[in-house]
This record gives sequence, C-alpha cells and structure tokens, in this order.
Amino acid sequence: MMKERNIGIVVTGFVFASMPIIMQLGRMFFATLSDFFGRKPFFMANGFLGAVSSLIYCFAHTPMEFLFGKIAEGTKEGAIWAVNRAYVLERSGGDWRSLVHLRTVVYLAYAAGGLAAGFLAVSLLYDGTLVLCALLGVSGFLLSLGLVDEKKGEFSVEQALHILDFRRKGRKFKIFLFLFFMMGLAFGFRSGYVIPYFLSDSGFSEEAVGLIVGAMILLAGLSSHIFSRISKVKRLILISGITYSALLTTLGFSHPTLAAAILMAIGFAEGANSIGQEGVLSEICDRESYGTDIGLLMMGLHLGESASLALSGILIENWGFAASFIPAATLYAAFYIGTFILYEER
Repeated sequence: MMKERNIGIVVTGFVFASMPIIMQLGRMFFATLSDFFGRKPFFMANGFLGAVSSLIYCFAHTPMEFLFGKIAEGTKEGAIWAVNRAYVLERSGGDWRSLVHLRTVVYLAYAAGGLAAGFLAVSLLYDGTLVLCALLGVSGFLLSLGLVDEKKGEFSVEQALHILDFRRKGRKFKIFLFLFFMMGLAFGFRSGYVIPYFLSDSGFSEEAVGLIVGAMILLAGLSSHIFSRISKVKRLILISGITYSALLTTLGFSHPTLAAAILMAIGFAEGANSIGQEGVLSEICDRESYGTDIGLLMMGLHLGESASLALSGILIENWGFAASFIPAATLYAAFYIGTFILYEER
C-alpha cells in the first residue's frame, strides 16, 4: 500500500521501524499493570486499537500519516502480546506446549489473512480491505468482553518497580535477554514490509504475494503443531536454526520461482524455531510475574528488530535484498547456538 502511494523503501523501513519500539513500550507498561489488574482489559484494548489503526491506514497518504497508524498498531500489538502468553500459561499450569498451541493458532490466523489479503486488495482495493480489518478489530473487542479474568491484587508502585528491577534477574535471564536482542536484529532484516516488497519487486502480482505469504505462514503453523510433540527441544533448536539460516542466505540470489519455494520452506523452519523460543519463555520466566518477565525478554527482541528494520531499507536500496537477508541469517545463528548451549531439557 505504501509502495502504491509513492512512499520510498527507505522511508518505509523507518516507518516500520517505529512499530517495535512503540509496541515494546506499551507491552512493558501493560504487562506490569496486567500482573496486578488482570488480563482482560488489554484484550479489549487490542480489539479497539485494531479498528482504529486500520481506519488510519485507510486514509493515510503521507509518511507521517502512516506513522500515526503504526503508533496505534504498535500500541494494539503491545496490549495483546503483554497478556496472551501470560493468560495461557496461567491456565495451563506453566506448560510450554500451551504456548506452542497459541503460536500455532496465531500462525493459522495470519495465514488465513495473508491468503485472503492479495485477493481482497484487488477486489475491494486497499481501502475496502482495511475497513474489513477494522470490523475484525471490533469483533475482537466484543469477544474479549466474554473472557473470564481475575484481578491479581492491589497495585503498588513499589511492587511494580520490584518486578521490573532488572538487577534482581539471574545471570541466565540476562544472557537470554541479549540472545533475544540478537534474534530481534535478525528478524528486522526480513520482517514487516521486506518479504512482500521482495516478492513484488520479483514480479509477483498482489494475489500471488498474498498466496505465497499466506502459504509461508500456514506452513509455519503446521510445523509448530507437528513439532509440539517432540521431546528433544535442544536438538530441534539447532537443526531448525541451521536450516532457517541456510535458506535465508540463498533467498536473495534465487530466481523468483525458486524464491517462492524457499520462502515456503523458511515458513516451515520458522514454525519449528518457535518451539524453542516458547520453551525458553516458559523455562526462565517467574510464575509470579509472567507478563513482566516475558515483556523484558521481548524488549530485547523488539529493540533489535526496530534497529534492523530501520537499516533494512538502506541496505536494500543500495545493495539489493541479499544485503538484508544475509545479516538476518547470520545474526539468527547467534540466537540458536546460544540457546542450544543454555537450554535445559525437561
């Protein structure tokens, strides 16, 4: 949409780079509050802000207007991701497989949207598609009203600051915070606008872009479901990580037809990667502060993602998409190698 409205790739990269920072600031604030006030209000905020951000994009034509949309969308994402993992963990007794099931559902939903997006953009245009997204946001708000929730306790600034105090976290937690930062750097070089823009520049139509992105995410959901039953998570972390890095390295040099196939394989590897990522969260986060601890780890991830998203447009414009995909593959290796060393099999 930004490409069609004549906004350059460098500016697009900077606009997209704003969202992880906004999301993370909102996420930390909401996660801390939710550990006291419960999770339900933030599910409701996600639906409401989803509708607001979609309507802003519908009327946006300048970088600043798209930035306002990213502010609303980032706050929306911060609200939902501040509470969804914590909500599931609390109701599953801390079972990491419940997080994998959550991720699988998210993948399947993203896939359905991705598969439909290209066709809707052609038949309803971007404006009509975004109005539909706004209606889905309203539906999310109404569904959230039916959630069963409980207040955690009385809020106090002292207790909130105690939970947020990074110094009280163990050495292992701090190392994983750095590893999540490295993972965020890797993701920023290939996330957001990068893949759709890559496919569009490779000559694919809007419908084809939607089909490829949707199939990629669908395969991620399928693999996360398949591998959720595996018992040797450490081995999966290493094998899926190596596969993911190898595929990304070749992507920028591939013929368009081969690139589409590689992207689908990347989706399958990404779903397997999610098993290790969710396993880490369930292993090192304290039961008393799931929301805040997950938020701290994700702070590293999203700060890294924001930095590399801002840089990605510059790299792509000057040296092509391979200049963005190769750093993504290399930096992700730091995450899966470090995680393989530190992760304790249950």
